[in-house]
Amino acid sequence: MVPEPIAAESRALLDSVRDLMLEQHKLLLDRERGKYETIHGPIAGPGPFLNLVLEHPQFAWLRQISTLIVEIDEALSRRSTAGQSEADALVEQVRELMAPRAEGSDFHGRYHEAVQESPEIVILQVRIERLLGK
Repeated sequence: MVPEPIAAESRALLDSVRDLMLEQHKLLLDRERGKYETIHGPIAGPGPFLNLVLEHPQFAWLRQISTLIVEIDEALSRRSTAGQSEADALVEQVRELMAPRAEGSDFHGRYHEAVQESPEIVILQVRIERLLGK
């Protein structure tokens, strides 16, 4: 049975939320980098920073956002066989992940803290929530 194709509205929603998540991820990476450099000193450049992002435990919590962005990219790619049910599931994953709360997973606690401390991060959070109809 061939899955129902992703509706144009869902495709547009996923594309828009992906862009906002990418912006949020960048802000969170910059914030985490600042915290890391306060403790360990300046990072020597983009290569060492990438290695830290991929391997250092301090940045591990941010991998959930990057993984979800990749899953959205894959679902929206021209070669994808993802259908509407996968698109709906991705939207729900975004709603769950991008909901800052003090309790819950390590990600949620850290994200909640970042939203509380950074005006730029809170502005993007509001944009994400509005896009998702929260």
